[in-house]
Amino acid sequence: MFIGTDTTYLGNEIPGLQGQRVRIFGVLRGGLRPDADPDADDYYVNSDEKLARLGGVTAEDCIDAALILPDGTTPFVHVDPRAIDLACFAHLRE
Repeated sequence: MFIGTDTTYLGNEIPGLQGQRVRIFGVLRGGLRPDADPDADDYYVNSDEKLARLGGVTAEDCIDAALILPDGTTPFVHVDPRAIDLACFAHLRE
């Protein structure tokens, strides 16, 4: 299960977010590929079942995530870090 997971941002591409806790809302499949098609039916995945059918998260994916505020909520503004920049997907760096 990944959608709804809380994890830590380990990257350095999003200023001020390093080491912060974020919540996963979806996966942008192939978001790092130059031929990524944001209009494709399988581009934005927001259920674990669909993600599993598509083969799970890869190093080419970006993640729809939001900072977790001190009260446990998330703001309206989301970020889209590379999957490999989140602690729960660090194994994809290999």
